[in-house]
Amino acid sequence: MIRTVSINFRPDDERSIPLLRQLISFLEKKKIRVLLPEYDIIKKEPCYRLAVPTDQFVNQAELIIVIGGDGTVLRTARLFCGTGKPMFGINRGRLGFLTEFNPDEYQTYLDRALEGKLSMVERLVLEAALYRNGREILSHCFLNDAVIHKGSFARPIRLEMEIDGNFLSSYTGDGLIISTPTGSTAYSLSAGGPIITPTESTIFLLIPICPHSLAMRPMIIPAVSEFRARVMSEYKNLLLTIDGQEVIEINGKDEVLIRQSNKNIKLIPHPEKNYYAILREKLGWG
Repeated sequence: MIRTVSINFRPDDERSIPLLRQLISFLEKKKIRVLLPEYDIIKKEPCYRLAVPTDQFVNQAELIIVIGGDGTVLRTARLFCGTGKPMFGINRGRLGFLTEFNPDEYQTYLDRALEGKLSMVERLVLEAALYRNGREILSHCFLNDAVIHKGSFARPIRLEMEIDGNFLSSYTGDGLIISTPTGSTAYSLSAGGPIITPTESTIFLLIPICPHSLAMRPMIIPAVSEFRARVMSEYKNLLLTIDGQEVIEINGKDEVLIRQSNKNIKLIPHPEKNYYAILREKLGWG
């Protein structure tokens, strides 16, 4: 039986507060310790007594409950990446590919999750490392995608790409999406990429954005491979975006290395839905 739960939500989502109050009451009646992040939005709420520093919020939890949409799950996933602790998502967003439980049904399933009676699935996590002058200066894990793009520039950028040290191509266009299977229904899909079952852990996707050559097509790459993109354009203020949330400025001649992370993310899926049913529901298929 799980005894300590961390609850995360969007720091500016005031409409999540009623559900948060209800959830805290539900858990405390079961004698479960609740941990909250130190967000300003709850400082005037009685539940602020449960707010703890980030290290306690991450390290002491046995289960993470996420209130919000997929963006909140992505932010939470990066926070808890590698801890091995499962996430239970309650959908308050629009699509909700990662938050599978609705507010009107979560209590029944959360009861089972607290007792360890719901299964968990592990998702592939990739890591984007930024190299400058041959030296790694930072790295970020991502669950959805990493995007190299031109920011506000109207001009295209040029990238030189390698896979496992082998030259692949020089590519000119608006940028490049590197997507996990989980992220295949996000930006990758909008840019013409295929939908991949998110539990697939052996591949990732390369999706060119508005390529200047029709020969440049989406590619599926083995997850064990290392992919390197070198920025050949000399423009300043190009961007590397992680899961659509972390934004890093990159310069000409910088290199972005994509590799499989040794960290993991565990999600608790809805036991009465399957991925294809979720696709039909979220994408409006017949």
